[in-house]
Amino acid sequence: MPRKNNDSQAEQSRPGETGRPAYLRGLRPREKPPGEIKEVAPVEEEQEPKEDVELYRWTNWLLPRRPLVAVLVIGSLIGCIALAYWAVPQPFFVAVITVIFLNRLAPYLFPVTFVLTEETAGYKTFLARDIRNWDVFLAYREFPDGVFLTHDIRTLRGRLKEGIFLYYYEDCSNKDEILRIVGSKLKPLDEALSTEPDKKENKGGLRSAFERIRRLRSKK
Repeated sequence: MPRKNNDSQAEQSRPGETGRPAYLRGLRPREKPPGEIKEVAPVEEEQEPKEDVELYRWTNWLLPRRPLVAVLVIGSLIGCIALAYWAVPQPFFVAVITVIFLNRLAPYLFPVTFVLTEETAGYKTFLARDIRNWDVFLAYREFPDGVFLTHDIRTLRGRLKEGIFLYYYEDCSNKDEILRIVGSKLKPLDEALSTEPDKKENKGGLRSAFERIRRLRSKK
């Protein structure tokens, strides 16, 4: 009997073994062999955003071109502000009305800086700014004093959206440069209208949703 106890104590004192039963010993986490290196997922480098390159910039001021029209516009503006103050003599209301009028007439009243880049076209002036991507326009149309960037006028949405008019210098000295840049980005209006409009299957809106439902029902 004493010998049996000595044997059991020897079994318990074996290195690397614990006193847990065999069915519990198998649940221990497997130890990695020495020298094994943990794999690290490669870190993807963040791509820097593409820098927009400015192609051409010029400044125009339309107000001095026709002095008589300028006097009529400024007089009408002052008269509208005075009428608003007479109707509602509150400084805050008059200030809001003045800002609205100035915002709408800013491209005519103040000097305008036109900017053409690789990605956008538009203008900046006092209290007004309109810069859009080239891909929102369909085509361009030439005029004696400038070039008009227009949307797709074949659709109701395109007819309701306002385009951008790029004025040349008064002597039209920069006309060729502007037309060169605009022509590299857009087609002339007559040429663009001669092509069929692109039909997008996944176009948003209630109308497209109804059309998809109708097509699904017809398939059934």
